[in-house]
Amino acid sequence: MFLGIDCGTQGTKVLLWDAENQEVLATSCHAHSLICDRLGQKEQLTADWLIAMRAGVRDVMLKAGINPEKVIGIGVSGQQHGLVLLNRSDEVIRPAKLWCDTESHAVLKQFLHEYQYVYGQDLSAVIGIQVPVAFTLGKLLWVRKYEATNFAQIDKILLPHDYLNFFLTGEYRTEAGDASGTGYFDTCNKIWCSTILELLGPGLYRKLPEVIESDSAQGYLSVDAASYLGLQAGIVVSSGGGDNMMSAIGTGNILPGQLTMSLGTSGTLSTCQPEQLNCTGSTDINTFCSSTGDWLPLVSTMNVTNAINTYRQLMDIDIKDFDNYLLASQPGAEGLFSFPWLNGARLPNLPNARGEISGITMANFTKPHMLRSVVEGVTFNLCKGIEIFNAQGLAFDSINVIGGGANSRVWCAMIADITGLSVTRPAVPDAAALGAAIQAHWCFRCLSTSGQPVALSAVMPEMFKTKQGEMIEPNPVHSARYREIYPTYHAEVDRLKALYLT
Repeated sequence: MFLGIDCGTQGTKVLLWDAENQEVLATSCHAHSLICDRLGQKEQLTADWLIAMRAGVRDVMLKAGINPEKVIGIGVSGQQHGLVLLNRSDEVIRPAKLWCDTESHAVLKQFLHEYQYVYGQDLSAVIGIQVPVAFTLGKLLWVRKYEATNFAQIDKILLPHDYLNFFLTGEYRTEAGDASGTGYFDTCNKIWCSTILELLGPGLYRKLPEVIESDSAQGYLSVDAASYLGLQAGIVVSSGGGDNMMSAIGTGNILPGQLTMSLGTSGTLSTCQPEQLNCTGSTDINTFCSSTGDWLPLVSTMNVTNAINTYRQLMDIDIKDFDNYLLASQPGAEGLFSFPWLNGARLPNLPNARGEISGITMANFTKPHMLRSVVEGVTFNLCKGIEIFNAQGLAFDSINVIGGGANSRVWCAMIADITGLSVTRPAVPDAAALGAAIQAHWCFRCLSTSGQPVALSAVMPEMFKTKQGEMIEPNPVHSARYREIYPTYHAEVDRLKALYLT
């Protein structure tokens, strides 16, 4: 048995995976709260992550009725880009700054100019990846500028998944997938970038974790952590990774030509590539490393379920009525467009953008049309990523849709209609937690073969080969309508983008 732990923005999910019988025995989820007292601030207490993890582990063991001694491995998935700082006593210095925190926009922009001035090169050209405000680098710069006392105390710099792994094992390590979203990691050579760290501050390089391979063990569950979780000490803890990397594994996205779409607080599109993409001139692709040893090109948007839930709650639409309201409106919402940039925008890259609604008439200013317009808006924005991938020579014929949005069959059908691609709702929706459990199994197998390599494909569940889950095909009539609406929407996006950039 293997545990997959996914520490996300909204909560921590825990999944118990029976690798032998290839089935999920139990799942659990416990929520986190956000600290957002200032404009752009998005932080969390790391103690909340530990409490949620413990509650989830104990919950799934109770639900499954399994003896804890049967658990032989743990894998951890974490929300990417977050910043956790420890002092010399391994105490957390301040709340974790999250991926969606945008307070660092100005200091990051200044640093990117400074780096180019000092070294004569664009930072993204050096590390092989663009550095948006979501990345860890900006958060570290913000602490340096506004919390000098805290910055001076730093002894260890961790990502959320790194912090949980450190808590579980006492070992200070990371892996390339999650590290590639920091902004100070060379994604081509898979090493920390010394020039960035020298400019950040003396000695910071020595405060970063060792980088290990994705199939390696982070370490073994410590006595204290085992007691806290109610498990057996000494079981393997895998390298883990970021939630997008674990979701790719958890949807079988480990070979080129596959595409995973995540509909969570943010939205992402990711695919697998055996080599790093050269995205010079394309600022919209995050050319991450994967947690499989390959690379994971990814396109991301900032506002998905958070924007939709804001509209839904404002209109007092219960989640159980979500699909019915969508069905009460037709493609295009009678000309109503929503640009749901409630927390800035990442695609297009406009951190200071504000949401807009256009095309309001007496006929379309209704709850069903308003709800459909925001769902279409976030979907149009995210589906732009497929065009961006296509421009790089990548092609797809189907999409695996995961995250909270995948619970809506109507929304998934809308994605099929807009893209013209088949959409699969996987049999196991908790893809990041499942991916973490599968990676833990992979790590366990590698340790069991005395150094002989084991391919990840050897431990992948059969369901990925048989495409288990519900497949939704595009509706030809709706697809034809969306082929008219989609370019009109993005022409409006371009117009608004030009206003923000002038």
